[in-house]
Amino acid sequence: MTYSIGAGVIEVLGICEKAEFACAELYHYFADLFKGDREIFHLWLKAAMEEENRARLFALVGKLRHDNIIASIDLELAEAEATLLQVRSLVDRVKEHPPSIREALEIGIELEIKLDRLMMENVIKFADESYEKSFLAITNGKHLESLKEACQSLDS
Repeated sequence: MTYSIGAGVIEVLGICEKAEFACAELYHYFADLFKGDREIFHLWLKAAMEEENRARLFALVGKLRHDNIIASIDLELAEAEATLLQVRSLVDRVKEHPPSIREALEIGIELEIKLDRLMMENVIKFADESYEKSFLAITNGKHLESLKEACQSLDS
């Protein structure tokens, strides 16, 4: 079956890519901010790299659109743009007012919950289950759980 993917789809994928890169920027900033704490530094660095990988996957899906791997996109352009603006605003805010480790972890947890709507499995309906399995296996990072665990360990 052939699917018709319009220009709006490419825009949505591009915005999702930018939002993931903006999130990666934030996490790299946190890694640098807390580089004195080896465990926290590595947590943020890993999360940043996972976000970069997710961004690259959105770009790849966009490039493969002519290969009929996408059945549909389940995200409005306006919602994607609003999310990107929120992430960029958050990046600017924390750079202006650097948070504590706990605050950074709480910000990361909150952001990951908000960004769940932009997760590939919630945005893209793949044309074939094999594509879905391949792409989602790559994006299945568990950094939300890691952030929660790190935040809980501060209480111990």
